[in-house]
Amino acid sequence: MDDATLTLRVIEALATIPGWSWSTGQYPAGATAIFYGPIPEGTYKAAIGVRVYASTDDNVQALHTRSVQLRFRGEKGKKNGADKLAHPAFLTLTRLSREGGISGVSRLSQAPLGADENGREERTDNYIITLDNTEATS
Repeated sequence: MDDATLTLRVIEALATIPGWSWSTGQYPAGATAIFYGPIPEGTYKAAIGVRVYASTDDNVQALHTRSVQLRFRGEKGKKNGADKLAHPAFLTLTRLSREGGISGVSRLSQAPLGADENGREERTDNYIITLDNTEATS
């Protein structure tokens, strides 16, 4: 699976969370917006950016992993805004197993980033995603 496809799979999984939305155009009012890559400035309530940033490919063992970072930006003025976004994302992603080319997901780390210039708390969570071994499942 290439990085673009994996990024979209993660976005699609996150978009199943009630109140979260992924769009290439207009986001519904009040929705938590999901973006491919960085979070642009906008009038959305809260947001998540999804990016693949590293890979490990062991062709001998047929083990392929990708590092994926989620950047959370909470609602303005809410100290727990980013943390409240990270929990349902964790539950959703760690349940992905043997789905859509993903063998398993685990969270590697998380880091609070503090508030942006508009008072929206931010944090990043980093995940390791193990891709299915297509040779073994074919």
